[in-house]
Amino acid sequence: MTSGLLPGAPLLSRHVETCDGCGGCARSCPTRAIRVIGGRSEIIGEKCVSCGVCVGECGRGGYSVRDDTPRVEELLRSRRPVVALLATEYAAALSPMTSGQVERALEMLGFCSVETTVLGEEVVAESYEMLHSRDCTLMSIRSTCPVAVDFVRRFHPGLVPALAPIVPPYVAQARLIRALYDTDIAIVYVSPCYARKDEVYDRQFGGAVDVAIDFLELRRLIEAQAADPSHGRTVRPSVRRPGVLKEVSLTDGFPRNTVVSRHLTGAEVHTVRGLADLDRLLKAIEAGETGPVVIDMLNCEGCIDGPAVAPGLSLYAKRSIDAAARQDQSTTRVSTRALLSVLPAVELVRSFSPLPVHVAVPADGEIDDILAAGGLTRDTAPDCGACGWPTCVEHAAAVFAGDSTWDLCLPLQRSLLQAQTTLLKESETLDPVTGLWNRRSFKDRLDLEYARHARYDSALSIALLDIDGFGAVNDRHGEVTGDLVLAGLGERLAHLIRSTDLVARWVGDRFAVILPGIGKTAAFAVAEKLREAVAQAPVTVSTDGYTHEVSVTVSIGVASARGAAFGPGDLLEAVDTALREAMAAGGDQARLAPG
Repeated sequence: MTSGLLPGAPLLSRHVETCDGCGGCARSCPTRAIRVIGGRSEIIGEKCVSCGVCVGECGRGGYSVRDDTPRVEELLRSRRPVVALLATEYAAALSPMTSGQVERALEMLGFCSVETTVLGEEVVAESYEMLHSRDCTLMSIRSTCPVAVDFVRRFHPGLVPALAPIVPPYVAQARLIRALYDTDIAIVYVSPCYARKDEVYDRQFGGAVDVAIDFLELRRLIEAQAADPSHGRTVRPSVRRPGVLKEVSLTDGFPRNTVVSRHLTGAEVHTVRGLADLDRLLKAIEAGETGPVVIDMLNCEGCIDGPAVAPGLSLYAKRSIDAAARQDQSTTRVSTRALLSVLPAVELVRSFSPLPVHVAVPADGEIDDILAAGGLTRDTAPDCGACGWPTCVEHAAAVFAGDSTWDLCLPLQRSLLQAQTTLLKESETLDPVTGLWNRRSFKDRLDLEYARHARYDSALSIALLDIDGFGAVNDRHGEVTGDLVLAGLGERLAHLIRSTDLVARWVGDRFAVILPGIGKTAAFAVAEKLREAVAQAPVTVSTDGYTHEVSVTVSIGVASARGAAFGPGDLLEAVDTALREAMAAGGDQARLAPG
């Protein structure tokens, strides 16, 4: 992110051992800076703007932020006085601690003084006021948010010259502190934002801040000290200093006048929050669709919504806590307009350079081939966005660049799962209700027997049985009893046929029997034997500890093979016709197909 010397460890780290390849981080990353390959995610450094969304998104702790507290502890052990510089959102970030409790806790840790960035915000806001008051049409883009600035530098490098050349408020505040303190001090900045932890090392800031940590790290330091007070320092009696009444700035150093002045309302001032909306605005500017004079851009809904500010609280709760802290009248309030006139001048100018992301652009034919690999075409692409890309074509381009795979395509994975489920179901050989062979097994065996019949001219017959009025059985006794009747009848049929025969559950309340080596006359005799056996003995079932008998009858159709020209499909059609004739005749009888 910066041009300075960064710590050895990256700001954001991924933990392979906890990644389950769900792809949630890749879908939620606003810059598509995470790829999921082979079921594991990885950060694409060139695209990452350090927003930290992946840290909060992964419920398995797959991402973490670099811990910079050891560097703070090292400073506190040194002989240099160390000043804690808190972002103004500290009241919400460290709630329920009061400002007095926060100051005492920091002094117990060894900090010589506690400051906030409020004056830095006012100084920076005054510089923005002067920038915005110029009578010109040159566009000015707010540059206090490191995530948004990095987004512009990487993804809209042509607009980098429009970034306001002004340092962030904490740098201005740190320079003020160094100008006002009469000794060599170290400054630890406590930020609501992860990205600041790297931004402080920008060479342009000249080491204004020695190290930055976030509020979550500070809370851990405070809690560790409270758990082991022997490592604390003696705290001198606190002196209540006057508070500062913010008059110039809104959040993070943006001037109030720019927002409320009439001549900069309407289309001249655009306020955007979040990288998605920012991307849409900048694309519209590049396309000539709009031309604002001022762009107020932040990644979050104000720094109070930063990822390190009480992530368990809602934005509205944090705003309420902050508002209550600002209304505290226990200290005298001093006008910042008056203070700014007597403060020492500090350097506020900075510059920016583009860091364009280089992305391979596939040809239309390559996009079509990649879409085809995902089972899609441009016309059938659903553009559901479940993969994290707005359109299937954009996702195909990411697949081409190696930044994604079709594993993240939810519709494709659903269809593949359905296909596998269908194949698995079709591969089953037994009917789950009766335990007999299922329809697929019956057809496989019929094909085999028919091939034998066609080759050797051996006899082959089949029978199809349907329980008469089975719907009434379900209506009277319930579906559970109905299934038990089917199972009991299937077991009886299996005992009545030869071991070389095959009985299967065809569908619903129908059963099918293959009779190898039996012609039509003998097959009809078998059908009559089965019909009589079913009619003469009720099926015994037991439900809820109660045993009772259910009487049923069956209609049966019989058909015999007639050579190779009369195939298995013809045989099944013939037996079905014979069965319908038996049912139409009143049931409890067998009918032989002609031929």
